[in-house]
Amino acid sequence: MKSKPLTAITLVLSNLLAVSPAAPQNDSGPFNMGPVINTTARDAEPTFTPSGQTMYFNCFDRHGNSGGDICVTQREGDSWTDPKIVEAVSTDEYLEVEPLLSPDGQELYIMSNRPGGMGSTDIWVSDLIDGEWTEPRNLGAPFNSADSDHCLYFGGENWDFAYWTSTRPGGFGGNDIWKSQRVNGVWQDAVNLGPEVNSSASEHHSLPSEDGKSLYITTTRTEGFGLEDIYVTTQDNKGNWSDLVNLGPEVNSEQHDRCPAFSPDFEYFFFDSERAGGFGNKDLWYVPYSRIEGIR
Repeated sequence: MKSKPLTAITLVLSNLLAVSPAAPQNDSGPFNMGPVINTTARDAEPTFTPSGQTMYFNCFDRHGNSGGDICVTQREGDSWTDPKIVEAVSTDEYLEVEPLLSPDGQELYIMSNRPGGMGSTDIWVSDLIDGEWTEPRNLGAPFNSADSDHCLYFGGENWDFAYWTSTRPGGFGGNDIWKSQRVNGVWQDAVNLGPEVNSSASEHHSLPSEDGKSLYITTTRTEGFGLEDIYVTTQDNKGNWSDLVNLGPEVNSEQHDRCPAFSPDFEYFFFDSERAGGFGNKDLWYVPYSRIEGIR
């Protein structure tokens, strides 16, 4: 297998294995990202620039603001800078969560309930022009509908496959995972991933693996470890998705564990959790991806 160059984030995490959390951690993880990133409020849903030098994430109640915003932090030496609110994509009146950077770091996707959308919550995108983020524009159909649409991820070498969460008609429960494929530059109608993945429960946040064959999904199932757990489904050669497989205690706990993300080099698997040992509501945690990569 061809070795991958270490990104900045891999070097930082390898050196630190997290700043001291509120309670002792297992030496094998998961590891809390520490008090610079995590607060007593909600900190969740990270996404990284290609170099790993910059991380955007969903932050709540920062710098005197109330509610959900998009925050950004940069790596300096062996630590992260104090996160700042990205004012260009955040509002005082409305909710902004679930950031996702494009592979080149030039687009920032968010979910918001701001005016001008198609439904209760929509997916929006901002462009990085001359070092500044533009006013987010609505992504439109097939991603958005008259219902709630959120938790967008892309897969494939050219980002030609989109996966997101929607409550639109035609699903199996509340939140379901839907997909679209870009054909000749045009995004096709949304298709539900089906009963192997979706259920009468809530399924959301479908993160593709590096090879695009698996999706890491957050849901609540009776065989889970607690509240929300992270599961994985894998597509066979005929395009069929397998039943969900729980990632187990390496990631999941008796509390909410959800919304995974990869470091740019796929060496680390991030997620947010309300488990013991954190600093507040939801904290950002991570494990080496090698610990769960073989679970399918």
